[in-house]
Amino acid sequence: MSVTYTKKDVARRTAEAVDEKIYLTEKLVDGFFDTLREMMSEDRDRVRIEIRNFGVFEVKPTKAKPKARNPRTNEEIYVPPRKKTHFKPGKLLREVLKKPLDEWDNPGSPE
Repeated sequence: MSVTYTKKDVARRTAEAVDEKIYLTEKLVDGFFDTLREMMSEDRDRVRIEIRNFGVFEVKPTKAKPKARNPRTNEEIYVPPRKKTHFKPGKLLREVLKKPLDEWDNPGSPE
């Protein structure tokens, strides 16, 4: 079973964690994600945002693919160079995610 969390869920849990009103943490969470988006959208070749004990967000350039193939039509197409995002989990998150699935409360679902 999978679960999808929204920004509101993040704000609600943050409010519980810091014992604050949810409307105050919603502003902080909105500001945090807006800042991350702005930093990752900057006109630079590479952007790296390192958040200790959480992970690293990176924006990296990709190479052009002159002979890519459209899987639906099998037509050969040119894919121009672009930027892509990457997230590398930090040590604490990586250690939790390394646990075998049968050690989670609900096998088959990490949450």
